[in-house]
Amino acid sequence: MESVSLERNELTSRRYGFMWMFIVCLSWTSVADGGQSDNNSLHTLILAGIQHTLNQSYPEADSLFRLTAREFPEHPAGYLYQAAVMQSRAMDYELQIEESRFDSLLELGVEKAEYMIKRDPSSPWGHFFLGMAYGYDSYARVYRGNWFGGALKGFSAVSEFKKAIALDSTLYDAYAGIGTFYYWRSRRTEYFNWLPFLGDDREKGYNYVDQTIRFGVYNRYTAITALTGICLDAERYEQAEQVARMGLERYPRNRIFLFALATALDRGKRYRQAAEAYERLLESIVDDGNNHYNEIVCRLNLVKMKMALSDTSGVRDHLELILSYEQMRLPEHLQARAKDKFLQARAIARTLAVRRN
Repeated sequence: MESVSLERNELTSRRYGFMWMFIVCLSWTSVADGGQSDNNSLHTLILAGIQHTLNQSYPEADSLFRLTAREFPEHPAGYLYQAAVMQSRAMDYELQIEESRFDSLLELGVEKAEYMIKRDPSSPWGHFFLGMAYGYDSYARVYRGNWFGGALKGFSAVSEFKKAIALDSTLYDAYAGIGTFYYWRSRRTEYFNWLPFLGDDREKGYNYVDQTIRFGVYNRYTAITALTGICLDAERYEQAEQVARMGLERYPRNRIFLFALATALDRGKRYRQAAEAYERLLESIVDDGNNHYNEIVCRLNLVKMKMALSDTSGVRDHLELILSYEQMRLPEHLQARAKDKFLQARAIARTLAVRRN
């Protein structure tokens, strides 16, 4: 089953790899601040936008966050959540982020967050939103290939979250970003964890993320996403499955949670259940009109699960559909990865032909 493990790496590296650098790439954060925590209009707009984003209704979410920025122009939330929707959509559809708009939104978010800190240094919310802005910037830099710049912004994001918690230790929505950082920093430097200035903070990171899941209000589903990645990396496959199902209870067609569930079952060698999860994911991808690259990856994984079960029903149809996209011009940043998938699909087709003869 070596071929299965190779394809699993495609899923987990894309969704979870180097997450400690990304920090808060989907940071659905609290909308409160020192002066507007009881503003029902702001609260309602943000919650509605979050719901649309988690339901993958990106145009509706973007419209609500644009309205938020118009209604509350001095608050960073409207600008930063527009950037968050752009990142969520880009991750979901494997798109490039529109840099000019994204960067300008982050600049506005940083400006408004810094003013919040200046206006009320005793409030944690300015630091919280500033950490959120740095987290989005970190992800964007890494996505563009600027790993060093992304790492620096990631450290800045965690620093701001720590400042927020120092001012209010019950701000549980901030713990997920710090915990994710702790885990992945230790994971990427595990061969040097004996050094006193590094140490192994993986369990500490796990517990921080779990705090947000248990006590967070707005950031709970970000924490669920982060914890599934951590559990998959730590080979806690049953726990990764449980956490992914927790997200799917509320958002049954969310593709991030479906990817996590399928990967956990796949890695746990529960191929029948994994095939069912990939079928659910494929249905969501096709119904949504998601890009063909995600469809190719999902169908190829589904084929591999069926092959592991010696079940060839529908396999040829999936392979034919995968290869039908070979003449389609995919976006440039996906072409090399797609070529590898086509090669794998052809190899499986040859195997089936040999068996048939």
